[in-house]
Amino acid sequence: MLKDLVHNWLLGGADPEVGLRLFMDHCNPSLVTARIISREPSKHLQTIRTALLKASGLSFDFRPIISPEAKIPQSGSDIPNRPKIRNQWPFLAEPTCPPELKLLVSDKITAYTECVREYGNLTAAVSPEEQLKSVRNLVESFISNHEIYKELKHYSDTGKVLGNHQIFQQYQRIRELRNLNTLALFDKKKNLDHAIWRNESKIKKEKRPDLVSSRRNKIKELKMQLAEVIRLLE
Repeated sequence: MLKDLVHNWLLGGADPEVGLRLFMDHCNPSLVTARIISREPSKHLQTIRTALLKASGLSFDFRPIISPEAKIPQSGSDIPNRPKIRNQWPFLAEPTCPPELKLLVSDKITAYTECVREYGNLTAAVSPEEQLKSVRNLVESFISNHEIYKELKHYSDTGKVLGNHQIFQQYQRIRELRNLNTLALFDKKKNLDHAIWRNESKIKKEKRPDLVSSRRNKIKELKMQLAEVIRLLE
């Protein structure tokens, strides 16, 4: 999972803010290191990149490659071999750009990659069950990609946040964690650990493929909160 996230981050132009979030979530930096890098992630981009490559198991000379066979129609101007996202959406490099939009870039690349993969799986499916699974994942990824596209397009056109995507509520919940005292943070950590375990157990035990995607998204949000709680407790 982390290997895919790091690959997609590099593929999208290695935005410092997105890299910082991945670094905080998956590299377990010390409190001092986290504070230094958080102040100006663009100045510490190489440190972030090196740490993520190491944590994901990728080679330090790794370079993402776009497969020439990856062809699937996308919303807006999204097409294979498209320009880097920061060229397509130049406002991402502006200091006033909302962090939620920068975080959405990583999810957008992931959704795009999923569309390409599932499109290939659909054509290679040999049973109705495999076809149904690929169709479900393809539709979900396409919808996710389009929802993010709408947020980016609206901000590009108006300079204002649309704010319909769930990440805006998720990021607000993360901000609210910073107002908790130490005792409340320990309680929150215990609750988050249990909630993650419960949702992971449901995926393993309950044969509900129609709920897998929503549960994985929930686990992802819970782990983002847990990473922030751990960082605050250090």
